[in-house]
Amino acid sequence: MKAVTSILEAIRLHAAETPDKLCVGDKTRAFTYAQFWEAVRKGAQFLKNLGVQKGDVVVIRGTQKAEFILSLFSAHLAGAVMSPLEKSIKDDRICEIIDFLEAKFYIAEKPVNHETVQNIKMKDLLKTAMDPEFATGDFPLPEAEDLADILFTTGTTGKSKGIEVTTACNVAIAQNVNDSVEMTENEVELLTTPLSHALGIRRTYGAMYIGSSVVVTEGAKFINTFFDLLDQYKITAITFVPAILEQVLKAGKEKFAEYDSQLHYIQLGSAPLSETNKHILTEMFPSVRLYNTYGASESGCTVILEFSKYKDKENCIGRTTVNTRILYVNDDWKEIPATEEAPGLLAFEGGMNMRGYYKEPEITASVMDEKGIIYTNDLGYPGDDGLVYLLGRRGDVINMGGIKVAPTEVEEVAMGHPMVKDCACIPIKDPITGEAIKMFVALNEGFVFDQKELSVYLLNKLEALKVPKVFEVIDEIPRTFNGKIIRRELKEREN
Repeated sequence: MKAVTSILEAIRLHAAETPDKLCVGDKTRAFTYAQFWEAVRKGAQFLKNLGVQKGDVVVIRGTQKAEFILSLFSAHLAGAVMSPLEKSIKDDRICEIIDFLEAKFYIAEKPVNHETVQNIKMKDLLKTAMDPEFATGDFPLPEAEDLADILFTTGTTGKSKGIEVTTACNVAIAQNVNDSVEMTENEVELLTTPLSHALGIRRTYGAMYIGSSVVVTEGAKFINTFFDLLDQYKITAITFVPAILEQVLKAGKEKFAEYDSQLHYIQLGSAPLSETNKHILTEMFPSVRLYNTYGASESGCTVILEFSKYKDKENCIGRTTVNTRILYVNDDWKEIPATEEAPGLLAFEGGMNMRGYYKEPEITASVMDEKGIIYTNDLGYPGDDGLVYLLGRRGDVINMGGIKVAPTEVEEVAMGHPMVKDCACIPIKDPITGEAIKMFVALNEGFVFDQKELSVYLLNKLEALKVPKVFEVIDEIPRTFNGKIIRRELKEREN
C-alpha cells in the first residue's frame, strides 16, 4: 500500500483504487469506499457551512451506527478536533466537558441544553451527506502534527483526563492495529465495542488505513442482530470487550461456535480476559486466531497476545507491535534489567503515544517525559521467550515479604469455584509479611459463603501464601463498562 499521512488520505486512496468495496455498514445502512468518501466530503462542507473551522473542538455523542463514523471523519476533513463521548453519558457531564474543551459544536441524535454550544443533529448531517444535489468544494487533508482527537479516559484510577491524539499518532496506532492481528484488506470486522471508546475508534482507523471493511452493532444487546450481521456481511473478524463477549456466550454460545470456519480472528481488548473464557474460546474456535490486546488510550495497541497460539503462559500479555519499543524502568524512570523476581514498570516509546493530557501539563509530566515516552504503573518483565509478562498495577500487586503476587492469578482460580460469581483481591496491611491478600466475593444465586471450603479449594490449586487471609462477601464487584475491576473503590472500603 502507498504510504499515507492520515486516515483520511487512506480513505481517499481506497475510494479511488477499490471504489466498490464495503467501507462501513450497520444493520440498516452500508457505504462503499467511493460512497463513503463522497459522503465525508459533503459532511465536511455541511459542517463548514455551519461555521466549523480548522482547530475547532467538536464534541460528538456516541451511537453504534455508520453515521457516527461518517460524522467523525466529516469533522476531521473540515479541520476540527473530535471528542467522542459515550452514549449513556449524562447531560450535566456533557456540559462540563463542553466547557472544559471550549467546544463550539455538539453532534448527537438529540441536542444538549447548553448556552453557547451549537447543536447539530446527526441525522441532518447524514441527510446532507447523502444528498446527490449537495455541492461540495475541496478540502486540504490534515497535517501530521494536527490535533485530531481528544479522548477521555474512563477515570477508574482517578480524575478522567482528555488525551490529545494527533493525525500522525492515529496512523501509527492504525499500523499497530493492523500488525497486531495480521489484518489484511480483505477482512470484514464486526465492532461490538463502543465507538466512543479508544478501542472501537482505533479498530475503525485500522480498517480504514488498510482498506478493509467495518460493521458496527450495539454490542450484543440484541443477540439476534449480532448473528444476523455475521451472516449478512459474511463477517471474518470480531472485536469484543470481555463484558460483551460474556453476553454472547450466555445468550448464544452453541450458535456462535458454528462460525469457526467463517472467522479469521477474534480480538478482545480494554480489559483483561479471564483464563476461563480464553479456554472456552479456544475450544469453540480451533480454526480461529484469538487475541487479547494490552494498551491504553495514552499509548495505543502496544502489546498483543495470540492466546490460541501461546497457551498456558501465566501472566503473559504477548509481543510488542510494529511501532512499539518497550522499556522496563524503576520508580525514577531509569531502565533496569527486569525479572520475574524483580519486575520493572512498563514504559512505551513510539509514534502511537499521545501528545499529552489536554490542559493538564502537570499530570502529563507525571506520566510522560520530554522524549515522549509514556510511563505506566504496570509491573512486568521480559520472558526468555521474548514475550512480555504482566503482574498487574503497582499498588494492586501484593508484596508479601518481597514475594509479589498478581491479584488476577488468585481471582482466576477462585472464579472456578461454583459459589463464586465474581471476585477481586486487594492488598491489606499485615504485621508479619507487610501485605496480605483480601478477597471480595460476590456469590452465585443459591449459595451460602463457606470460607473454609473456598480456602481449601484455593490451597489445592495455589501456593499457600497466595490463599487470601481475609474474605468479605459483597453484592457486586465494582467494574467499568468494559469489565475492568475498580480496585480503588474496594480499597476505599478499608479506610
